[in-house]
Amino acid sequence: MANMKICNYCVAALTILVGVLIARAALGYGIAMTFFGPGPGVWPFVLGSLLVVIGALIVLDTVVHSRKFTATKVILNDAGCVRAYIMMAAAVLYLVLLVILGFYISSFIFLIGGMWILGMRNLKLAVAVSLLFLAGVYVLFSYLLHIQLPLPIFFD
Repeated sequence: MANMKICNYCVAALTILVGVLIARAALGYGIAMTFFGPGPGVWPFVLGSLLVVIGALIVLDTVVHSRKFTATKVILNDAGCVRAYIMMAAAVLYLVLLVILGFYISSFIFLIGGMWILGMRNLKLAVAVSLLFLAGVYVLFSYLLHIQLPLPIFFD
């Protein structure tokens, strides 16, 4: 059984690492301002930077509440933790499917699967929520931002 302080430091380190990797990758897409607006790497860079800040805030909070977190025990095989592990594995699978099936198909599968894992058993509602969310994303990126999200490999 681990304590919350150790778990917080692990989560913070992972969050900072992922944030740095995202921000670094975004620099390759370009973040400079152009005639048409900011470069395509701006928002991924901002999100990666926010992850770094969130990781730093987790460390700060853990340092400030060190005694409380040291005394708090974490049961890593608790049902809630196992559900979180399954969601993490689903997120990794989503990233793999994103390259193969493109954004819309893989996101539809991930959203429905995620809702199922988290306990939503109403399939009609899950499908409706997923479709409405993806329709909103489509309008936002295709019409308002004029950015094409990844398409399936069989569309190339």
